[in-house]
Amino acid sequence: MNLELDEDLRMLADSVSGWLKQYLPFDRRREMRGGAAMRAFWDEMQGALGVAGAGLPEAWGGFGHGPEAHMVVAEALGSALAPTPYIESPVVVGTLLARLGGQDELGAALAAGKLVVLGWEEEQSRGDALSVRTEAVEANGAWTLTGVKRAVRWAAQADTVLVTARTGEGLGVFRIDGPAPTRDYRLIDDHPAADLLLENTPATLIAAGDAAAAAITAAVDAGTAAVCAEGVGLMRTLLDDTVDYTKQRKQFGQALASFQVLQHRMVDMRIQLEQSAAAAILAALRGNDPAAVSAAKAQVGEAARYVGQQAVQLHGGMGLTEELRVGHYFRRTTAIENQFGDADAHTRRYRKLKVA
Repeated sequence: MNLELDEDLRMLADSVSGWLKQYLPFDRRREMRGGAAMRAFWDEMQGALGVAGAGLPEAWGGFGHGPEAHMVVAEALGSALAPTPYIESPVVVGTLLARLGGQDELGAALAAGKLVVLGWEEEQSRGDALSVRTEAVEANGAWTLTGVKRAVRWAAQADTVLVTARTGEGLGVFRIDGPAPTRDYRLIDDHPAADLLLENTPATLIAAGDAAAAAITAAVDAGTAAVCAEGVGLMRTLLDDTVDYTKQRKQFGQALASFQVLQHRMVDMRIQLEQSAAAAILAALRGNDPAAVSAAKAQVGEAARYVGQQAVQLHGGMGLTEELRVGHYFRRTTAIENQFGDADAHTRRYRKLKVA
């Protein structure tokens, strides 16, 4: 298996990283809270790079680089702590539409940077995309939805909202007609999210049955693999900042980095990071293998917690201040632990898949 990036992907990685370094310094990121500012940043980034199309099909106006591009972009976004809907929109919804087929108009909108999100998670889901209680009812050729979708990131800022719901033919994918009824809030990582409060809400059926269920699973797995790559980017920055800090900070007349016990902790951080990087690459390359995706998410979830906690502790009290970026990165790694299902949920899924 060739794990080297080809020239196109290297250029993509360099372009995204270079642009973020220039236009998203930490001071700007620290002040960027709330959905409006973050949506404006996404539009700015899309206008400069066209990044939404990185992994989308050429038929939609994308670059056609597939899951490998999603991995590269997500890791760069993680390294810069960039607050974008890249995973929720081009990755998750792009995969969903590609699997369903016949959705070229909406796919082209995605590639152009329009924000389309999928509400799939509910109170009981815990990362299981097929655990759905929201109901769809048809009357006189019109559909309505009733149920609650939890923590739908970017829902209030989206141009189009899709949701999963149960029909008489199993699971279906619907587009909400008109503004989505939401309860908006901000997550621990400052990203915008909302609960979708659906009560006889008008919607349009996009697909239903086994094909829809398979597409939903593939879409959520694609998002899970991408968030693993983002976690790798976050951990790289956390480790780099921690090593730099321990070289500068002195105690008892010596740099903290000179103490062997702290060196051992940073080596353990490096091991967790490299194991996660390997798992994230495998998940991207084997996107059709849900076991590889769950293995990566379990690894990255545990590693992100460890690396984040160690980074904060080795920075001492400074680690939780607003002035240093380590605390902000720590909050994002904490969110990643539970996004798309936590380590325990994916460990159970992995075991079930291997037994089957």
